[in-house]
Order: sequence, then C-alpha cells, then structure tokens
Amino acid sequence: MITRRQLMAGIGASAALLPLANRVHAQSPFVIPTYGGTWAKLWEETLVPEFTAATGIKSQIDVGLGKDFVSKIRAGGTASPYSVFMGNENIAATLRAEGFFEPLDLSKIPNAANLHEGLLNAGNNGLRGIVSPIGLAWRTDMVETPPKSWTDLWENSEFAGRIGLYQIGNTGAQLFLRLAGKLFGKGDTDIDTAFAKIKELQPFTQASWSGEVATALMRGDIAIAPVDWTEILTLQDKGAPVQIIVPSEGVLSYEQSFNIVKTGDNKDAAHAYINFLIDPKVQSKLADVFYVAPANRKSVVSEKVSPRLPIQGDQMSKIIRFEWDSYVKIAAEVADRWNREIG
Repeated sequence: MITRRQLMAGIGASAALLPLANRVHAQSPFVIPTYGGTWAKLWEETLVPEFTAATGIKSQIDVGLGKDFVSKIRAGGTASPYSVFMGNENIAATLRAEGFFEPLDLSKIPNAANLHEGLLNAGNNGLRGIVSPIGLAWRTDMVETPPKSWTDLWENSEFAGRIGLYQIGNTGAQLFLRLAGKLFGKGDTDIDTAFAKIKELQPFTQASWSGEVATALMRGDIAIAPVDWTEILTLQDKGAPVQIIVPSEGVLSYEQSFNIVKTGDNKDAAHAYINFLIDPKVQSKLADVFYVAPANRKSVVSEKVSPRLPIQGDQMSKIIRFEWDSYVKIAAEVADRWNREIG
C-alpha cells in the first residue's frame, strides 16, 4: 500500500495539471459530500487540501451516505447545501427524475473526454467517477469447486444455504436482481423471473452493506457472495482465506455518480471538483487506496496493485451496466416486493 507521503505527492502533481480556467473561487465554502471511515480521512487530509491548493476553492466535507445526501437536497428546496452530488447511479437517477440535477458543462470538465465508455451519462446528465467492480468471492477453505460463472450460485450444490446477498436497500441487491432477470429471463427488467430465481437460492444471509458481507465471510457464516474488490482485497491484506473472480458473464459494479445540483450555488466549484476527481493521477491514487477501477483511460495503476485489479483499462468492457433513469419508476414497488417475498 502507498504511503501517505507518496499519495500527497502524486495528487499534488496531478492537481498542478488542472487548467487555469478551472481555478474558480467560491463565495462560500464549497461543501463536498463523501462517505465516512477511510473515505472521509482521505478526503479531509489529502484530497480537499490538494483541491483547494490547485483551485483556490475553500472546501469542507460533509460525511454521510447517499440516502443522507438525497434527504438534504430534498429538504433544501431551492437552496441545496450541495452543488455536487455523490452517490450510486441508481440513487442519482431518483434525484434526476425529480428535477434536482442539470447537465454537466463539459467545457469545464476536460478530463471527462478521457472517461471509459459508459461512464458519461446520456445528455451529459452526470458521470460515474468512481468504479468499484463486484465479482463472486468465496472462502477458499470452505469451497471445493471455485465458481466460474454467476449461474454457479444456482448450479453448484455445495453453495446451497451458504450464500450471502445484499438487502434490497443496497445497490448491490438491485444489481443482482436485474442480473438474474438478464441471465434467466427476458432482460434485466424481467422482475418476475428475477424474483423466482432468487427465491431458488433461499435460505441465504442478507447484508445491508459490503462490510457486513466481509464480516460474514470472515466468520464463516457464508461461503460465497457477490462483493466488491475493495472488501475482498482488504480481507486478503489481513490474511483471510478469500478469493474473488470475474465471472464468465462479466462483473457488476458500484458506480459513484457525480451530478451538478440545480439548486446549489457553487456550480463552477462543482465542475472544478468533478474535473479534479477524475484526473488520471487522482484516479490512479484512488485505485491504490480503495482498489477501485480507474475511470480515466489515461490512469496507470501502480505495479504493486495492478496485478490484483483485473477490471481496469480495456477490461472495463466486462462491466455489466443497467439503465437506471427508467427503473426509478418501479424501484419502490420492487423494494416493497422484496421485503414481502424475500424478507
């Protein structure tokens, strides 16, 4: 793992490459929503200071979850506390449908030209700037026949009763549900088929977030689960007997969507921040810290981490993506059905 000094140096070098035109000054502190734990630490100690040094924009973080950011934007009415939104794309789609976002001005985000295919939304309505692939992970000391395909969850009898899945409130569950429809039904919105297939996997352990999946694997409560590379490589760093693969059909992915909030008052700062975050060197450092796949095609992952990240560069094409803007119309119904039928 890189040292903090190396991280600071790399990001500082990247910040120097930001166009002078993006060195805007916000009239009030620019509020950056981000997650807790290691995320908040990196943002507060490194990213925010470097962003401010590069642009002159005084910033502060607000720590929470995607649902917290949604609530604050809604509650803000015509005066949102944020000018930029960060959250999984399915969550962003909900706010987008409610009219809280406006298209990106790509002239202010030159780094967007180097995003991998599929990461810039249609009509420039947001972009996915942090990509966390989800594969199939298992306990190597509890599984005799390692999985090769998503369908092995159904076809390999040794997984029966030993599977971990996300609760429907987690984006991972919605991704997996739509994957089941794609694999076994008429498509990713074939919800009836998806529910029928997921019921075939019962009983299984449900987790509300990736850390709970990791804990369940560590305890041996489950033997296999869809989970992101970040959690599994972190467990491997601790010596846990776990492995993860890219299933033959491809991987799912948590994709952090960045959008301009229509009711925010620091939109120039928001554009500058998004441009900074998807800078190739910043993306490379995020890969080193969080084991995420760089969104920028010009990013280079360190020699130490690169062999452990199969989804990067040209392999980004193996990410299975779904369209969320229309899915929001049935999202509440799907969640209610999951809670009633799956529990």
